[in-house]
Amino acid sequence: MPPVARALSAALVLSAQTLFGQIASADVTPEQVWQGWQDFAKAQGQTVTAKDTRREGDTLIVTGVIMSMTSDSSKASVALGKLQFQDKGDGTVAILLPESYPLHMTLPPPKGVPDGRAADVTATVLMPGAEIVASGVPLSISLQASLPRMEVAAEVTSADPKVKSSTSIIGTLTGITAHYLIEGAEAGQNITQDFAAKTLSLNAKIPAQQPGDAADITFSLSDVGGKFELSSVPTSGMADFNAALQAGLGIDISAHYGDGMLHVTGPNGTQPSLDSTLGSGSFAMAMNASTLHMDLGNKALSVKLNGPNTKGGTNFALTGSLADFTTKVDASGGNWANLDDFAAALKAGLGMTGSLGIGAMSFDFADDSSKPTKVKAALASASTDFAMDAKKITYNLAGKGFSATVSAPDIPVPQVSADLGELAFGFKMPIAKSATPAPFIYLTRIVDLNLPESLWALADPTAALPHGPASLIIDTKGLSTITRDMVQDVAAVQTGSGEPPGLLNALDLSQINLKALGAEVTAAGSFTFDNSDLTTFKGMPLPTGKIDIKATGVNTLVDKLVTMGLLQKEQAMQGRMGIAMFGDTSSTADEITSKLEFKDKHFFANGVQMQ
Repeated sequence: MPPVARALSAALVLSAQTLFGQIASADVTPEQVWQGWQDFAKAQGQTVTAKDTRREGDTLIVTGVIMSMTSDSSKASVALGKLQFQDKGDGTVAILLPESYPLHMTLPPPKGVPDGRAADVTATVLMPGAEIVASGVPLSISLQASLPRMEVAAEVTSADPKVKSSTSIIGTLTGITAHYLIEGAEAGQNITQDFAAKTLSLNAKIPAQQPGDAADITFSLSDVGGKFELSSVPTSGMADFNAALQAGLGIDISAHYGDGMLHVTGPNGTQPSLDSTLGSGSFAMAMNASTLHMDLGNKALSVKLNGPNTKGGTNFALTGSLADFTTKVDASGGNWANLDDFAAALKAGLGMTGSLGIGAMSFDFADDSSKPTKVKAALASASTDFAMDAKKITYNLAGKGFSATVSAPDIPVPQVSADLGELAFGFKMPIAKSATPAPFIYLTRIVDLNLPESLWALADPTAALPHGPASLIIDTKGLSTITRDMVQDVAAVQTGSGEPPGLLNALDLSQINLKALGAEVTAAGSFTFDNSDLTTFKGMPLPTGKIDIKATGVNTLVDKLVTMGLLQKEQAMQGRMGIAMFGDTSSTADEITSKLEFKDKHFFANGVQMQ
């Protein structure tokens, strides 16, 4: 994440914690509110100091309050000045915060920046008209907050010493309401927070780090809200996050937002410019020591980018859209949060699944330079998913309704276009060493691929060949015995060194189909393999089973290729002689059938023993 984004994110988080987190640990008296604040901050790895604490009537006044947090990579501090905790006389405590206070952060130099310096963030947090009331009993403390407006105005110095100007950022939330509940428990604290805001906006002015890359950014979202739940928060804090999970920590987060907008231009509205809209969406995450779940969805996204072409000074324009984006990730097993040794985590019970899906997508690019180029592409839908544990890995990819058109002076034809009805790829394979066979699956589907007539005109100018859609389908499954731990020995498997990682025990060819140029080949069959016999077929495991093959239009295609000069007569004759050895040719139609069978340690073609 860029330093600017990290700075703003950290500023908002720390300010939100100041408002909704640390102040939440309130009880029925002002002193209990203040002590609870300090205890909660300590549990979060923060330090709270104060110069003076005194009681004036019904109000506890704390002055010189400074909150700070230090990690290996950054530092942050908030100088709150004076806080007041007022006993309202009805069992509740009003918390009076200053309407503004400073925030300071130091971020480490990013990797890859020569002589990089620490980025410095100086911000002012504004919260006019904040109303915050704490109530409850020692084991169930509630906070209700209402803020008309919260603003963070920050100046961020760049980590690059060549950049003298600072980045100006203003982040604003309006119409804020929040409810915060903290409950004590033997295993630790339980904390719940509901949050909602009518609008969220961000405005930034970023100086040039390279010539011409300065930018003005405006971003907004409507109807922002969410819920944050922590259960069994250890009293020792969460500095060691994995240890906290193992001790019983549970986290459940959900968020939602309405329509959004992003606008980016050069300084003072100059090009290039970017305009993007975002549809409503949601996010959910839940985790504990044994499970993790994340779920993200968005209804729509559009992008429009235009500006000058740096080579020729002419303009380019890009538009794109994406609908119904969804993604999910799940992990289970006691070691899901500690993946430093991935193989060990799998052996300890780690299991992972994930999926991603998108609806209709479009892309349109045009460049009106001296070599004008246009690219258009569209996709009706696409999806992918995976699953993995210590025994197996599964992956699937699918897409429908893909089309693309390209026009450019550097291609041999004025315009190239293609479309594809369906694309699918998938596999399931065992990965754990085992003495018993395990199932596997392999699938490839390329259905209705259409190439443009402009390309056909180059390869087939007389239109001698059929130009209809082409398809390839390979659908197989079977059994294999894994003889090497493929996760533990991943390097050896990738390089192909050592013994093969497994033995093939059975193969089921559910569907094989190839269709192109007016010809079609289909096949189906199944085999078993005896890996103890590697002599009958010279190093190949002894097969038993059969495959049925049918080809139509092949002879016609061969004749046309010979006529076009793309295939020599001698080559065609040799191919037909080979087909005649293993296939039966119909006397009334352009059709070839063949039954290839392995049985009793022999090979048969159409009932004739060949070996």
